[in-house]
Parts: sequence; C-alpha cells; structure tokens
Amino acid sequence: MPHPVVFRPRGGVILAVLAIALCLAILISIVVTDGVAGLLAWSWPVIAVGWLAWLLYVRPSVTLTDGFVEIRNPLRTHRVPWGDILDVESRYALSITTTDRRVIRAWAAPAPGARQALGTRRADVARAPGDGETRRPSDAEGTHSGDATALVIRALEQHRRTGGASLPGGTVSTWAVLPLAVTAVLLIAAVVSLSQAIAHG
Repeated sequence: MPHPVVFRPRGGVILAVLAIALCLAILISIVVTDGVAGLLAWSWPVIAVGWLAWLLYVRPSVTLTDGFVEIRNPLRTHRVPWGDILDVESRYALSITTTDRRVIRAWAAPAPGARQALGTRRADVARAPGDGETRRPSDAEGTHSGDATALVIRALEQHRRTGGASLPGGTVSTWAVLPLAVTAVLLIAAVVSLSQAIAHG
C-alpha cells in the first residue's frame, strides 16, 4: 500500500466534536458569569469531560502500513508486524492474535451491539473475507469491527502473497504516558472541584 491507511469511526469523531463544542460553550459561560477565578475553580469537570471525549473517540485508531498494523487504544498502542499475525477476527472487536498467542483488540473497531447484530442479513456479510459458514454479524459491512477486520485481512493476505518479510515476535506495546498522566491529573482536579462545589452548597 503506497500510503498508510487509517481507520477511525466517523460517528465517534462527530460525537467527540459535539461533546467538546458543548464543553467549550460551558467554559465560556463560566467565564462570563464568574470570571477567570470561577473558571479556575469550577471548570475542571467540564475540561475532564472534553478530554475524555477526545481520548475515547478520537485518539483510538487502526493504521495499516507496508510493514505493520498499529492499533492505538485510549491508553496503549500496539504495533504488530504483518509476519507476527497468527489470526484476525471480529468477535468482540477487531482482534489480532500474534504468534505468541497474545490477543490485541482495537477500541476503534468494536463489534455491533445485540440489537444491530440481530438485524444483520446474510447479504451484509456476503462480501466479508473468510468462510461463509464462520462469518458473524461482527464481520458485516458497515460495522466498525467488520470494516476494520476486512481491511486488515485483505492487507495481510496481500503481504503473504507478495512474500513479505516474516517477523514473528516483533510486536511492540507501549503505554501512552502523556495521555495517561493528563487523564489522571484532570480526574483528580475534577473530583477536587466537585468536592468544593458540594462543600459550598
């Protein structure tokens, strides 16, 4: 593939943008009514909500490159070389099993809920990669798990057809230190702010 392919559900991004816009409107309202002092004292729960919207719905993604697939979850990132992939499925989410039997699931590509799964038709999974007898509603086109899994399976098949390098054991998982630290600080600040608000009646 000439360029990295990035999968990120559009619906989640839209939801996050709306939540962040609402948080900004609330912050502006606090400044107008209580000034900068009020903003410093009472804004932290609002900021925490906006941050969590970004962390949970914008940051997560699945990126495909020539050498690896990268699964970025809210607080961890997994880089899996194509040669280290043993299996790909979509049962609970896009899930990659590595050659050492680790299972890595993508936050950005969850399987559909029970209601959506019950409404899945045979035609919805007809073009999904794999054996028709083993396809699930989570493989259906138009679902986060189905679309992301199809991308990964097709890229993996292409890698194997072209004799791509095999690098078993090369998976690297890292903690997102900065997002983790920011999350912890904002949650603590939000709790303190709410506690002060309760104490002041």
